[in-house]
Amino acid sequence: MQNWTLIIPAYNEGLRIKNSLDSLYKVFGNSIKILVVSNGSIDNTIEILKKEKEKHSNLNFLEFPDKLGKGGAILEGFKISKTKYIGFIDADDAFELVDIKKILDNFDNFDCIIASKWKGRNFFQVDEPFLRKIFSRGWNVLVRIYLGLNYKDTQAGAKFFKKEVINKMGYNFITKGFAFDVELLKKIKKNNFIIKEIYVSSKFIEGSTFSLKHCPSMFRDLLKIWLK
Repeated sequence: MQNWTLIIPAYNEGLRIKNSLDSLYKVFGNSIKILVVSNGSIDNTIEILKKEKEKHSNLNFLEFPDKLGKGGAILEGFKISKTKYIGFIDADDAFELVDIKKILDNFDNFDCIIASKWKGRNFFQVDEPFLRKIFSRGWNVLVRIYLGLNYKDTQAGAKFFKKEVINKMGYNFITKGFAFDVELLKKIKKNNFIIKEIYVSSKFIEGSTFSLKHCPSMFRDLLKIWLK
């Protein structure tokens, strides 16, 4: 497992980041490298990370004074990670980490794995607010139409890769925001890498940095990705 780096993009996550890290330590111990990328945080996120780093040798963090966007933060983590495998996961501790560990332990047959809360599930089985689920399914239809990405959960906040896949993609992305996920998957698919979508149990956590106000910019970014 020391061949894994797990990136956590973090924007003002002072209320949640320690609990999220504690959950990771409980399941993984020191067997993976953890890299938190704070992009434009103005709360106490960095202070917490400094204290945690003193206690955990496998934890590192990057601090950027300006907000990079979710995708921008992940890309900065990609750039400095040197392990054979690399992934990212949201800071909200929403995913069942025991299931995530099983994915990481048995990864070699794939190039990319999406930890999906929608795979094999219907609308009422997913633990999210109603309007958020409506947007999710509408976005999924648009992504299928415009980009041909026939996956149930392209916006899954946990994705894992062989580092060679990321090296092949490079770091020149159109979007650095919430549409980053679909651009990344499009690049991976275009290069004929193997993408697998696996159901992972998750729960909705209040305080998400995503809100429905991001919808217009995501749609604009989707059109840019489609036209490229």
